[in-house]
Amino acid sequence: MHIKLKNNWFLISLFTLFLISISNNFYQIKLFDKYEGSKKAPNKHLMITGDIGDFWNEANQIDKEIQEGKNYFETGGEYRRPYLPSRTFYLFSSFFEKNLITDSGKVFIGTEKVLILIFQSLFYYSMLFVLYRSILKKIPRLNSQIIILFLACEPTIFQYHSSFWSESIFFSLQLIILIFIFKNHYSISNLLLFGLILGIFYLQRSVSIFYILIVFTYFIIFIREKILRNLFLIFTGFMIVLAFIGFHNYKRAGIFYVTSTQAKDGFYVYLAPEILAKKYNINSKLALKNLQTKKVSWINENKLNIDKEIDRLRIYNYQQKVAFKTILDNPLISFKVIANKTLHFFVIDPVTHVYYFHRWNTDNGDFYKSEIQKKWISSRIIYSIFIYLFCFMGVLNIYKKKEYKHLLIYLSLSIVYFTGIQSWYGGTRYFAPILIYLAFLFSFGVTFLIKNYKIN
Repeated sequence: MHIKLKNNWFLISLFTLFLISISNNFYQIKLFDKYEGSKKAPNKHLMITGDIGDFWNEANQIDKEIQEGKNYFETGGEYRRPYLPSRTFYLFSSFFEKNLITDSGKVFIGTEKVLILIFQSLFYYSMLFVLYRSILKKIPRLNSQIIILFLACEPTIFQYHSSFWSESIFFSLQLIILIFIFKNHYSISNLLLFGLILGIFYLQRSVSIFYILIVFTYFIIFIREKILRNLFLIFTGFMIVLAFIGFHNYKRAGIFYVTSTQAKDGFYVYLAPEILAKKYNINSKLALKNLQTKKVSWINENKLNIDKEIDRLRIYNYQQKVAFKTILDNPLISFKVIANKTLHFFVIDPVTHVYYFHRWNTDNGDFYKSEIQKKWISSRIIYSIFIYLFCFMGVLNIYKKKEYKHLLIYLSLSIVYFTGIQSWYGGTRYFAPILIYLAFLFSFGVTFLIKNYKIN
């Protein structure tokens, strides 16, 4: 098969998509860097909302505390959410000497915010170019070009470069990890750096804390030479990052811990109530209320003070134990609930970000229960089937070729990891990282079709 996109045209296409992303950065800021004029949420900034608002406020708190003379390790609050996003916003605030929150307590309005989005786009597309150079050594040029162009323009991924959510930088870190995976040789410094990157990966999104096990599995199967040295060095780099987090928490609150407290809430808040609701034939809100009532009783019995971080950590541990017990005590119901959420998880969603987080007016109710959301379901299913069909053909294509066995196993492990650790929530936003790995399968599916139907 001699089909390939000439390298100059490929690079021009990639650069054009980068420029389109930059243009979208400015477009989003121009249209949505403002407060929503709604009755239900008159003080809601259209772009800095939800978890982003919490990151933004923490960044502003860190900035203030440092200006007051505090040591960095004494700044910030409870390690509730991923560590890195708020620090990224703080660096922006510090570098440009810009207060993130005005004296009236609102997010500042100004085009300077576009610089954060430009950084995200530049970081991502730069890593795409580096990844292209890396995979060319092991994957045919046409496949490599399809992979990179897919990652450069796929709308589910593309939209996040023009938002303040944590996804864009997370995607870029995924690309860096792939660049390391495609290396032929690993020096001591490479392996230590790899471990540090895996640690930073966790700092950007807490769900990736165990992803190092996927890397270890890959190394044990395919990189057997000096395996103990390799694993030790990667683990050392990773532990340096965790030690940094633990030290920060210790200096700030007198408690050494390395996992975000939000990570212990998920099953308790989003999964356990639905399991109990089905078990007792009640609605999930009532089930959650019952759980909360029992929690309050437990807090009172143990004389805990929710204003103390050390006591809040005990409460989070309690919630985690209750959630796990609920799941294990009701295996059949748990399986049905998780299976239903997983099916929803796999319906790719390239549109919600724009409608829900930027354009959606809360006076019209919840986007996820709206008529607009329902209208998109059919289109999303068709789009998902299109992607999965090519990925399926890609698996068939790769499976027959021994030289790609290591790639197929790594991609499969990564897809299984992010499915297993996030699909129970059911939110389609959390599916997006899987598209990074599907891009490889998609490319082999396209070339499989070209080869078998002799498309010239």
